[in-house]
Amino acid sequence: MQILPELNNGGVERGTVEIANFLADKGHTSIVVSAGGGLCQQLDDRVEHICLNVGEKSLFSFALIKKLRNLFIEKKIDIVHARSRFPAWLAYFALAKIRSQKPKFVTTVHGLYSVKRYSSIMARGERVIAVSKTAKRYVLDHYSDFLKTDPQVIYRGIDADEFPYHHQAEFMWLHHWYEKNHQLVGHKTVLLPGRITALKGLKELEHWLKSKNNDAKLVLTADPEKDMAAAKLYHWFEKIGVGKRIVWVGNQTQMANLYAVVDVVVSASTRPEAFGRTALEALAVGTPVAAYNHGGVAEILGEIFPLGQVEPFNKQKLAEKINSLLTETSKVPNVHPFLLQDMLDQTHLLYRELIS
Repeated sequence: MQILPELNNGGVERGTVEIANFLADKGHTSIVVSAGGGLCQQLDDRVEHICLNVGEKSLFSFALIKKLRNLFIEKKIDIVHARSRFPAWLAYFALAKIRSQKPKFVTTVHGLYSVKRYSSIMARGERVIAVSKTAKRYVLDHYSDFLKTDPQVIYRGIDADEFPYHHQAEFMWLHHWYEKNHQLVGHKTVLLPGRITALKGLKELEHWLKSKNNDAKLVLTADPEKDMAAAKLYHWFEKIGVGKRIVWVGNQTQMANLYAVVDVVVSASTRPEAFGRTALEALAVGTPVAAYNHGGVAEILGEIFPLGQVEPFNKQKLAEKINSLLTETSKVPNVHPFLLQDMLDQTHLLYRELIS
């Protein structure tokens, strides 16, 4: 049984669905507990989804502890895999009072959480999975007292068939893309993908946006009319006089097409990311990435495209790197050190070792 707050779009959620479906293919009883969401539709018919609001941080949620304990017993669960802090605490307390045939408790550290006792739950699993060496270092540095074993690094991975090297978008997609975003025609494009947050580092691009070396456009997958964070950035861009260089394209689902149609992808997160899936997806299709050299993104670039690494928080160097990638032919090698199948196999092996 995997347990997480919800199944809307996100790296944690996608990984949960991938593992759930893989386990069902292997003949296991595969169960997901969450408050639901759009990704429920991607669960295999053989995967059972139990709708519980395990992500709501309120006193009422502690009533779910008994319900979870009963589920563990009724469903004869062997392994409870928690992927987020609050659901992990609920599962931890639910497991505490099971005396016989207690399920094993697994956690995955998906993020570099704020350092406080609340976050220590992610180090209390009988096995702790870290999604990168960066995530493992974070756990060892801050929560080693709670560890039962050394965290195991299992990198998140992508399906190379979903993001094929030198992917080309189909004609009709390109037609609709440029019809809707006609201001991109004739311009080089730089993409910063993902949901807009303060940590995305968009303000780190001020130096590049103000530079006169090119007239490239910055593509953002958000809509200022529907998202408050995006609206604030929209006004900031206008205030510093670079609004004409920004193209808001809204949420995108066909990401391989998007990576293929832009010239450069940028990652300028002000806080190191535990992994950095969007950088990996872009590199997989052969699009160069310029990124601050810290966290999981640094590990990805180090393995695939070291040329894209930039000293963290050096805005001038970041601008120079983006411009050099726009003007020079920088071939991304066709290598795949972070594959989805490896993540699935390694997680399955960990489960088997834990219950054997």
